[in-house]
Amino acid sequence: MSIRIIVSLMALLLFAGYATADGTGGHLIEVNGKVWIQAPGADKKIARAGITLVPGTKILTGSDGKAEVSLTDGSIIVVQQNSSMVLSGIKRQKKKKTSILIFFGRIWNKVSKAVGGRAGYEVNTPIVVCGVRGTEFETAVADDGSVRVKVNQGTVNVQGDGKDETIKKDQEIDADTDGVGKIRSTKEKADWEMWQNQKRERLKTQGRSIMDNVKSRIMVRKERLEALRARQKDIEKKRELAMKRAKEGDQSAIDEIRRYNEELLAIADEIADLGDAAGCQFGLVDHFGDLATDPRFQMIDGKYVEAEAASMRRIKAMFDQMVQEGTDISLEAMEKMLDEMSDGQRGSLKFQKGSSKDDLFGDQKKE
Repeated sequence: MSIRIIVSLMALLLFAGYATADGTGGHLIEVNGKVWIQAPGADKKIARAGITLVPGTKILTGSDGKAEVSLTDGSIIVVQQNSSMVLSGIKRQKKKKTSILIFFGRIWNKVSKAVGGRAGYEVNTPIVVCGVRGTEFETAVADDGSVRVKVNQGTVNVQGDGKDETIKKDQEIDADTDGVGKIRSTKEKADWEMWQNQKRERLKTQGRSIMDNVKSRIMVRKERLEALRARQKDIEKKRELAMKRAKEGDQSAIDEIRRYNEELLAIADEIADLGDAAGCQFGLVDHFGDLATDPRFQMIDGKYVEAEAASMRRIKAMFDQMVQEGTDISLEAMEKMLDEMSDGQRGSLKFQKGSSKDDLFGDQKKE
């Protein structure tokens, strides 16, 4: 039995029963050339086959690097050379989802046929989001943020800029800051190097406008995030009032509390999706900043791009904090409510028939 097969089997055993609610994890199956990984809060280190990748781990490959990863849902990805990506570390409350973020570079995906039901598989890019169930496809992000999706088997749903396209076998689609293009039929092997070189030249000459476009996309998501957080806080206030009534023995408040809990869970998952989508754009902005300071790249308006990248990093810190609060708040509030209910006096809701945790929150195992 080959080492690669043994590592694959170890990965399957390791992740059997692993909950994906807290993010997307994986296991390095094979590493060639220069590859680095960086877990959340840790330093970057050289990648080696057999290493466990916790949710939020970043993977970077050099000019000769390639990494094959087995994900927690059984899917396989191959991170090609000169790529930067991260396994989503944002937890979901109800949705069971594998989520990958590509900042730049190219990834080959083979999605497990077991991904179905409530589960989903998404590849987030700075321009579009690719949603799939059981398929094989490639996703590439060029230095200027342009995206190309090429499907080898199955179908991929591509969403971005108000468009929703379904890409089938032997089809591909491009998208950039000007919008999503048309679907093309292609059976030829893609010339990724030529495509990447063309997009690099675009960034060199149009850096200012490209940066401004990505910045505007981030600000739109920031406004949406702020609105969702405000809605969460409003629902929590209403739930507190219902809790007071429930403690006083008002049985009708139970349904209200359950409804508020469901709304909070749904909003938390929407915030998680928003965090992944914006995370790609922040990652791309970082890449812009790095290229702008590299004298070899010779970007026109490099100083402007460098300054904007620094400004966007400060916005990212605030954005990440809001996402953290928005995805944690529902479960924390529920636990707090349970603690308060357990401290209730005899005759309160705690001691009345039908006041169990299931009554308060509903059956979380149901769809």
